[in-house]
Amino acid sequence: MADTPTPGAEPKGNPLVRWFTVLLGLLLLGLSSVIGRDLWYRYQADDPQNSWLRPAFEWFGSAGVDGAGVTVGILMALVGLWCIIAAVKPRPRRYVQVVSPTSSMWVRPVDIARKSTAAVRSEMGQTSIASRASRRKLTVSVVDDGSADLETQLTSALTEQAQKLKPTPRVKVNVLPAPPAKDMP
Repeated sequence: MADTPTPGAEPKGNPLVRWFTVLLGLLLLGLSSVIGRDLWYRYQADDPQNSWLRPAFEWFGSAGVDGAGVTVGILMALVGLWCIIAAVKPRPRRYVQVVSPTSSMWVRPVDIARKSTAAVRSEMGQTSIASRASRRKLTVSVVDDGSADLETQLTSALTEQAQKLKPTPRVKVNVLPAPPAKDMP
């Protein structure tokens, strides 16, 4: 029995907290360097008075509790809670699958808009075309060139191409009036 290819997993967007955690990791690497320096001075150089962290620990140990400190603590707890929620939140879905029996292909909405612009350009020739796409909707705006039934013709051509996508986006064609001709003096 021949194996039939199955579509691969959908590519997902970056998690919301990715860059925040990278910056936090760099900050913690810097802190570990300071801790390593202090440990070296304490145990190798036998000079515990040359500590960078000791004054910070003494300040934290002797500081009184006031409203500003409590507020900062609450804000830090809220940022931590936001990080936990953002980390377990599903990653954003930004791709649309191209239906194909032989391969697994995924495209971005911007690629769908570009393909639609190229399809309209090949259908009509060189005109003003603007395309916008999302995972669920495709909107193409064209300048009227005087062709009969332009909107229906373009909608059917774009709908035919959109049938290859899963989920199939809704197609909307906006026909804009042609700009008035400028008189040359």
